[in-house]
Amino acid sequence: MKKLINPFFRWENGTFITIDQTRLPFYESILKLYYPDEYFDAIKKLKVRGAPAIGIVAAYGVLSTVYRYKKFTKAKTESLKTIELLKTARPTAVNIFNILEELKKLIENFDSNDYNHFKDSIENFCKKRLEYEVYTCEKISIYGSELIKNGMNILTHCNTGMLATPGIGTALGIIFKAFIMGKRFHLFIPETRPLLQGSRLTVYEAEKLKLPYTLVTDNMRGFLFSKNMIDITFVGADRIALNGDTANKIGTYESAILSYVHKKPFFVVAPTTTFDKKLSSGKGIKVEERKTDEIISILNKRISIAKNTFNPAFDITPSKYITGIITEKGIIKPKSECIKKILK
Repeated sequence: MKKLINPFFRWENGTFITIDQTRLPFYESILKLYYPDEYFDAIKKLKVRGAPAIGIVAAYGVLSTVYRYKKFTKAKTESLKTIELLKTARPTAVNIFNILEELKKLIENFDSNDYNHFKDSIENFCKKRLEYEVYTCEKISIYGSELIKNGMNILTHCNTGMLATPGIGTALGIIFKAFIMGKRFHLFIPETRPLLQGSRLTVYEAEKLKLPYTLVTDNMRGFLFSKNMIDITFVGADRIALNGDTANKIGTYESAILSYVHKKPFFVVAPTTTFDKKLSSGKGIKVEERKTDEIISILNKRISIAKNTFNPAFDITPSKYITGIITEKGIIKPKSECIKKILK
């Protein structure tokens, strides 16, 4: 079976190289990140996005800072500053906070003054975390692809493929895996307003892999369900509370409700790095609100004269509407006892 290799994320001697997702699908513009403010800008402005991806890129942002300073004391001080800066880039996705907290502990507790040893330790940490995210995507895709049967119509939301993770992807990774296994199905891709991650990014990846798909506007999902045109839904996650409540791209909640009403399975797909061990429920998840321009403009072209807008980037799906959560440790029920068991 052909194995997909992610071409979008790589580290080369002090510089992280990726692709500027804000310019896709029309321009494949290479993005080279070196300074902390470049990493911050890339994450804040969604040049890099996807919960697993921004966690890994942030970690390499810290490593990049270590590369810049050749003395241990300065490298340690500046790397800790970079961690605090990158924590402020985006508030909802938990992966970035989890990985930066691990790095902070490693740096603060480092018991040597040897710069090269320090640099190698941080680099080894980043390499292992990236490899783990690749591994989680592969395991997730194997578990989830078993749920896809020939002839199914599948719904997804936003973008959860190789642009959003260092591996094959989460929700979209499952769909990719099923396709390269030879299963035949049809994928419906909502556009994902206001930034069109579905129509710009998921379609871009579907075209690359020659997936059978249909692009629809977000407000067509109800019609699809009413006509029995959706059999199963897979979505990603930016943060999952201990009770299974899930934050994901705005519009996910609507797909969950439609699935629930029409008695169709609705699966959240995420690695264990996306769970928040400190949150008992989704009520504590901070939802990022973004700028007006994202609603009144499309690709920098004004489409509205509106002066007042509301632009939450995520919504919270209560666990009762979720059929299951697909992780690298298996498919679990969205219940506290099941989640705590896999997080041990």
